Amino acid sequence: MAQLPQSLAECHAVILSQAQQLSVLQGQVKLLQERVDLDSNNSSKPPSSNGPGQRNRAQRRASARARGAQPGHKGHSRAVLDESQVDQIVECKPAPLCECGQPVDLDDQPQRHQVFEVPVIQARVDEYRLYSGRCKGCGKEHEGLLPAGVPRGQLGPRALALIGTLGTRYHLTQRKIRDLLAQTMGVDFSVGAISQAHGKVAAALKAPVAEAVATLCNAGVVHIDETSYPREGAGNWVWAVAQPLLVLFSVWPSRARYVIHELIGTAPKCLVVSDRYAGYAFIDSDQRQICWAHLLRDFNRIAQRDGVAGRIGQRLLALGYVMFRWRARGKTSTGQFEPLQRRVRRALEQGASQSYCSRTANTCANVLKLWSALWGFITHPGVEPTNNAAEQALRSIVLKRKISGPTRSRRGDEFIARGYSVHETCRRQGVDLWGYLHKAIVAWIDKAPHPSMVPAVAPSG
Repeated sequence: MAQLPQSLAECHAVILSQAQQLSVLQGQVKLLQERVDLDSNNSSKPPSSNGPGQRNRAQRRASARARGAQPGHKGHSRAVLDESQVDQIVECKPAPLCECGQPVDLDDQPQRHQVFEVPVIQARVDEYRLYSGRCKGCGKEHEGLLPAGVPRGQLGPRALALIGTLGTRYHLTQRKIRDLLAQTMGVDFSVGAISQAHGKVAAALKAPVAEAVATLCNAGVVHIDETSYPREGAGNWVWAVAQPLLVLFSVWPSRARYVIHELIGTAPKCLVVSDRYAGYAFIDSDQRQICWAHLLRDFNRIAQRDGVAGRIGQRLLALGYVMFRWRARGKTSTGQFEPLQRRVRRALEQGASQSYCSRTANTCANVLKLWSALWGFITHPGVEPTNNAAEQALRSIVLKRKISGPTRSRRGDEFIARGYSVHETCRRQGVDLWGYLHKAIVAWIDKAPHPSMVPAVAPSG
């Protein structure tokens, strides 16, 4: 049993010590409670991690009206194809005689009913017989060569392009690709063969992706973000560099600063749109645009705290919403945003100087250091104040990760990075992915110039 204090001074010392311990414990409880309350509204956690008590985006309704067509809506139906586009015409006539015994007089124009049917699909198998021989004069050996566009493997370029398309745009696992090909086309290959096909697709895309990466140094604006994509036994990261018509993914074992150097160089000339991750600190603030969607989540987390910090957070959150409203109303110039900038700066300075909550002070001080990066969308016309372009590009990668799980080899990493770079770029440029992959694979087989991913006119943003 602890010995009780014997004097008034000892009592004061014990009370002071316990008060200090209580203060420390209360701070730890607040920190732990804040971590428990983290969700997609006040942190970078995805909406799927929200608890069951919160409605996700799919459950939120923008209107109270019932789903579907509203009263008075004019219906739409598929237009009937011209006869020249129909493969077969079947005349369906009634019996020539009625039950009463009289002939049936047909109408002049029949009702046209068209049915779209999928034919039985069977893979075409071509056999190439390679002969060899020897010259009777000099004895030189000669061998027959495969025709252009024919690979050494058993899967042709169109089949390889289909496997690449199914593995990227449609997020199918290798087992599902194998089963789909076997069921629909009678092509029965192993999962290992599908994995090797992914490796060949990645090899065919190496040159066009490298060419596109080389153009980043001349870009006007790039959006950068990253997400985890583990390999079995290792924690990898997928990095996305997005432009309006070009998206490039790369897989790295780290999210450290050296990766950013590899992507855009140590002295980038472009404007970089990103979050507040410290890895971008080497870029001058005048060349950055901080994502305001991330800022709103940070401000929301501050607003949920007690006392002075909470009131400052509520103020910052409200000012952030004002910024988006002003943008929606067409305000773009520095003069139009000066009043808002003064109010935001004042609130951040109050948050940095208060001593009630050290976490709030640190966050506000960090944002103040990046002050000019908050307003890059004003000084650089056409730049968005959010990093949605990179986050939306990463969405397909996240879906693939959730469906297929981690990769198992470097070959899988390369297929994910290059395959999704081409998929997302083709989607933004309105190019058929299957067709592009087929052209790239044929060029790779024939060692011919590859089709370019780079837009004809390089976008400035």
